[in-house]
Amino acid sequence: MRTEDKIKLAEKNIWQAIDDYRAHTYSTAVLDDISDVFVHKLAKDNTYFKKKLRELFRKSPVWNEELDALVINGTRTHNPDYKRVQRLAEAIVSSARKQLTVTENTLLDGALRFFCYPDENPEMAINAMNKLVPKAFAVNKKPSRIFRSLCEGLGVASNEAGSDFQRLYAQFADEISSRKIDFKLYVSLNPAHFITMSNPKQDKRGDTLTSCHSFNSTSYRYNNGCSGYARDEYSFIAFVAADPKNPETLNNRKTMRQIFGYKPGNGVLLQSRLYNTSGGTYGAQADMKLYRDLIQREISALEGAVNLWQTYKYHNNSHCIIGTGEGFGGYADWFYSDFDTRISIRKDHAEDYQSFDLGNYGLCIECGREISAHLYCTDCEVEDDEDSDEQCDECEEYFESTYPVYDLDGASIRVCAACRNQYYAYCHECGDYHPRSTMTVQEDGSMLCRNCQAAHTQEGENAA
Repeated sequence: MRTEDKIKLAEKNIWQAIDDYRAHTYSTAVLDDISDVFVHKLAKDNTYFKKKLRELFRKSPVWNEELDALVINGTRTHNPDYKRVQRLAEAIVSSARKQLTVTENTLLDGALRFFCYPDENPEMAINAMNKLVPKAFAVNKKPSRIFRSLCEGLGVASNEAGSDFQRLYAQFADEISSRKIDFKLYVSLNPAHFITMSNPKQDKRGDTLTSCHSFNSTSYRYNNGCSGYARDEYSFIAFVAADPKNPETLNNRKTMRQIFGYKPGNGVLLQSRLYNTSGGTYGAQADMKLYRDLIQREISALEGAVNLWQTYKYHNNSHCIIGTGEGFGGYADWFYSDFDTRISIRKDHAEDYQSFDLGNYGLCIECGREISAHLYCTDCEVEDDEDSDEQCDECEEYFESTYPVYDLDGASIRVCAACRNQYYAYCHECGDYHPRSTMTVQEDGSMLCRNCQAAHTQEGENAA
């Protein structure tokens, strides 16, 4: 597609998203101010700035040019092909067979049935494996890990990057852990999907998945980040819609969304905070892992690389630093430990990856000028907002609604959503928000306030 045609398509998508966004909300004043200048500049900048990512994604058989997105569903992912699992397993252990006795080869045949014939009673296969390589099998151990232990016992495993074992084992592990999904995951570069990343406030159907990035509210400085993400080089948005058969829900009824960051050819994938209709973050680790796995597989396939990644909790680690681009006015939630951000480094770039930045200046929705906060520049900003009548005790600005938190002295105060997310953290025990500096991070990533932590410590001492 020619660049000029792509810009026009992006403009069309943005205007459609704005129409969809306003369809069910009582609050449309901000949407009425969106100008042709803003839409054209956003479409043009997105087309140019996302060029390298778009060239990579276009290689995929599930790329949708009209949506400007990958659409990953059951036709792209599948349940394990156990015939392929068997072929890969045999290729990996073939060199060991020459050194084994007839009896040992028979045991190996039996052991491999554990991986290749899942419908069989596994007891005989486990017994054969235990005789051949004791301790390879363990209850609750992932099949791919069991197979690697078996390979280590047979002397065929290798940690050398790019070795035949690494290449074949990655394919084996990928195949045996694959599963068909029953939903559509949109992995998008579309500027329309960035500006509608959170659903509209005051939705007639009931608010769901709204946030400081809701694009029809002036209550937050951070919704500037919607156009800021759309104008950088390396971010993309992954989301699930309430009803994929109804296209408008891609713009006004998302049920999950996450910002990811990837620099083509770099082998580093950032997975930022997960937002869903239940709040995300806590209890969403399985979903986080599934979305990350689907995107890792896709990127590895598009770059012709072995799908082997090492994943870390991002906050305060030394593996990679993902910064914010100049002028970015969005909420950089990957910086905060209790949002469970993950960084994945692919094995082929473990020694030569580079850090990169996410986000860029946003655009004033009236004049299209670059700005770093809010939806309007100072010349265009709306002076009065009749709906914003609650004052935040932190930033002292006025908002449609504020939320209760406890300050350092234990007093209850009310703050805006942005200040709550930035300066306070949710206690998994009592369910209240307390200053981040006073919280204790648990092994599962959840946090406890001082009082709840003290109570847990006392319970432990009493039990002892």
